[in-house]
Amino acid sequence: MVTRVKGQGEARGESLKKRLVSFWNSKEVYWDPISTSEAAESPQRAKAVSFLPAGGDVLDVACGSAANAQCISLRCRYFGSDISQSGLRRAPRTSLRLVCGDADQLPFGDESFDAAISTFALEHCVDPKQMLQEMRRVVRPGGRIVLLGPSWDLPFWYPNALRSQLREPAQRAAYTAKRFLGQVRAWFTGELPFLRVEEPDALHGEFVYDADAVYVVWSYEVTRHMKLLGCRLVHGEVDDRMWGTNTLVRLLKRLLYLLPIYRYAGSTVLLVFER
Repeated sequence: MVTRVKGQGEARGESLKKRLVSFWNSKEVYWDPISTSEAAESPQRAKAVSFLPAGGDVLDVACGSAANAQCISLRCRYFGSDISQSGLRRAPRTSLRLVCGDADQLPFGDESFDAAISTFALEHCVDPKQMLQEMRRVVRPGGRIVLLGPSWDLPFWYPNALRSQLREPAQRAAYTAKRFLGQVRAWFTGELPFLRVEEPDALHGEFVYDADAVYVVWSYEVTRHMKLLGCRLVHGEVDDRMWGTNTLVRLLKRLLYLLPIYRYAGSTVLLVFER
C-alpha cells in the first residue's frame, strides 16, 4: 500500500516511475482537464508566481503542459521541464523553452536559475526528497523555491491513489494509526517517512483526480527537509482548512491544528523557500 522512500536508485521506485511515465504519455484523459485556460488562469497559480523574482530566470519543474507559462512569462524568463512528452506537446506556445527531463535529475547545471517553481507536481514524484534536492541545486544562492499543491497532512487524509485500498473502515483505521505514529516519531526524532504509494489506483482503473499521486504530501516534512537542505521558509499558507460540517470532527481538527506538525494542513498548500 504505502512504503517509505528509501533512495534514488531503488529498483522498485524506478519501476513505478516507468509505469507512471507510460500512463502520462498514453492517457489523454489525464491532460484534458489540466490543459484548459481555466487551469492556466488559476488564482492559486497566480499567487505562487507572485513570489518569483521579477525579471529572473525561472525553471518550472515538472511543468506538464506548461500551464504556469502564461503567468510566469509576464514577469520572468520561463523555462520548463517535464518527464512526459505528451504533456510538453500540449504547451500553449511552441516558442517556450521546454526540455524533457526527470525532476529527480534535472538537465541543468548548478545554480542556473534565480528561482524554481513546481505546482501540483510534488505529489506525483516517486522520490520527492531527490526532487527537492534538485530544485535547490539548480537555484542560485538567495534564490527562491516555490511549491504549490495538495497536501494530506492529517493522518486520516489520503490521496485518491489509495481510494480502492482503503475502502473498509478497518483499513482506514490501520492506515491512520500507522501514519500518526510515524508523524509523531518524525516530530521528535527528525526521521521523516516520505510515504510512497506503490500501486496508485490510476494504473489499475478509471482515472479520477490525483489517482496517480505517489507521494502522500505532508507539508511539515517538506519544510523540515528543505531546512536540512539549507533553505529557509519565507512564506506558507493554505487555501482551505477542510473543516467539514461534523461538530466532533471539527473539534478534533481544531485540536490537531494546534500542533506544529499540522500547521499548514488543508486542501492546497503554498510554500515559499529561500536558498
